[in-house]
Amino acid sequence: MSPRVSLPLAACSQTALLCFLALMILPSAARAQRASENAVTGATDGFGASIGNERVGVYSPTSVRGFSPVTAGNRRLDGLYFDMGGNGLTSRLTASSTVRVGLTALAYPFPAPSGIVDYALRPSGDRRIVSVVGGRTNYGGSFVEVDTQIPLIPGRTSLAAGTQVSESHHSDGRTVDYFQLAVIPRLKFERGSITAFYGYAETSRDGPAQFTTTGPVLPPVVDYSKFYSQPWASNRQQSDTYGLLGDLALRDDLTLRVGAFESRSNRVATFDDLFLDIQPDGTARNVMVAERDLPARWTSGEARLTWVRDAGPFDHAVHLSVRGRDKRLVSGGGGSAFLGIARLGEHTFRSRPDFVFGTPTISEVRQLTGGVAYVGRWSDRAELNVGLQKTDYRLTIHQRGVTAHTEDSPWLYNATLAISPRPWLAFYAGAATGIEETRGPPLTAVNRDDAVPASRTEQQDAGVRIALGRTRVVAGLFRIERPYYGVGSDGVYRALGDVANRGVEVSVVGQVTNRLSVVGGLVLLDAEVTGEAVDSGRVGRRPVATSNRSGRIDVEYRPPFLDALSLTAGVQHTGPAIASTAGYAALSGDQLEVPAWTTLDLGARYRFAVGETPVSARLLLANVFDDRGYAVASGNGFQLRETRRFSLQLSADF
Repeated sequence: MSPRVSLPLAACSQTALLCFLALMILPSAARAQRASENAVTGATDGFGASIGNERVGVYSPTSVRGFSPVTAGNRRLDGLYFDMGGNGLTSRLTASSTVRVGLTALAYPFPAPSGIVDYALRPSGDRRIVSVVGGRTNYGGSFVEVDTQIPLIPGRTSLAAGTQVSESHHSDGRTVDYFQLAVIPRLKFERGSITAFYGYAETSRDGPAQFTTTGPVLPPVVDYSKFYSQPWASNRQQSDTYGLLGDLALRDDLTLRVGAFESRSNRVATFDDLFLDIQPDGTARNVMVAERDLPARWTSGEARLTWVRDAGPFDHAVHLSVRGRDKRLVSGGGGSAFLGIARLGEHTFRSRPDFVFGTPTISEVRQLTGGVAYVGRWSDRAELNVGLQKTDYRLTIHQRGVTAHTEDSPWLYNATLAISPRPWLAFYAGAATGIEETRGPPLTAVNRDDAVPASRTEQQDAGVRIALGRTRVVAGLFRIERPYYGVGSDGVYRALGDVANRGVEVSVVGQVTNRLSVVGGLVLLDAEVTGEAVDSGRVGRRPVATSNRSGRIDVEYRPPFLDALSLTAGVQHTGPAIASTAGYAALSGDQLEVPAWTTLDLGARYRFAVGETPVSARLLLANVFDDRGYAVASGNGFQLRETRRFSLQLSADF
């Protein structure tokens, strides 16, 4: 492995060990916490959920119905709106995340067209728990996590805290060193509670190589293990994230919830290793882009007043909300250097060039939104969620001495109705509009430093939910429309038309038998771009990086001869992905595609006790058949997918 700038891992390891020992000497009673984490049995649907270090579901926080809720700004922290970036929202702060779309978002006021990702802060209470998790990460790295819950004044104050040190490896030879810590104090009083949190994260990593071709060709598949970064090209980032959440019952039927959050991050050093104009023989122009000292700040929050009334078979909730954010990002201004002609799979160390840095771009976003929402239920027969919001959005860009503004002030609405003619059957239909952040330009764009305006979005969906014993099935149709941004033939990233994502999504979750649990999700997507650029042939009809199908199924089985043992299997499939903005004559006018891929993961979990301490061991062999290939990063831009890998995790609760 090539030398690189890294975190002070020895010091971090000592810190984690001292925290562990200090917590261990305190008297405690064993309470299952992290040793009992299980995403398969804990998921409520197959759309997307993470619990601890495990994830299931067809969607993720960065991919829902063909879009990214994280990029769009549709995130919640314990149900309240927040906007954070950098690497500050760590797993020491949050215990789980859940993707909410369609019927699963019915109980959420102000749902968003690109879905919602709701994160849950790590809990604490009146029981003292110390959880230690450690093991081997993929390709030979290691990690240790220590989380604790400490009651300070029983029934009044408690504390959750944690730290993590990890060194993870990737199939292409990259290494990522990670250190994080978090502190979450809580205060409970007669009519409410206050929760504060602080998290720190520091990352040192080798950046993944970016591969770009010209014309209707994919990069050749070569030996993955030889894409080591240059020894001087280490990316380093530091983040501080903090916030405050408060709940106050003003009356028995009136509650005020308030959240205020901020995340500050600085990319101390950033390097992007580009392999451009890759030829069929694997030769390419190797260009390194370097950036330095790019600070960023995300300030956000929400105040929500909720009136609830239980009137016999009718439950009513009215929400009045004010939410806002103030974001300032410094980006770009990087220098690029030509390192020479390279051949994929044949690494050559280069001396560090003298980068000439330019003036960075400063983008500032301010948004204020006020809204009213009603969520009602009539016994188990019907549910209604309607909302109206007014938002004022302003983007200011300072670039090379020039200041530009874009503004928008739309009215936004949402309405979803679910009807249950039978206890086991429900139908739903809904519509929503939104104004969401637009993904920024890729590294290969001529204007990669530019900020882009927000996009107006529209969504309609409908479907059915069926409960069959302990199995729940949700199937729905959806359509989402928004502007389509991509890299044109001139290399400029801009709006090229409009995109409509139409699709079918299915979620299945249930306990088939007392010993067999299943979580599955399937999406069939028909994404289409329209507009003048498409009509003229400059842009293809399929948006870049979309696939017409994707699915994932996870199962867990407990054999009757050993209740402590669970066998797990997961299959994930992604159809062909669009890899070019425009079509090619050599492909009969079709756009370039990355072939479909399917992976199989096999694992086992064994639960036991050491004295009164619950322990679980989890082994996972991912991508068993070593399916290799490329993922689409942008038009004619690619990154390597992960290959076969093995991990081992031990969890204990003291």
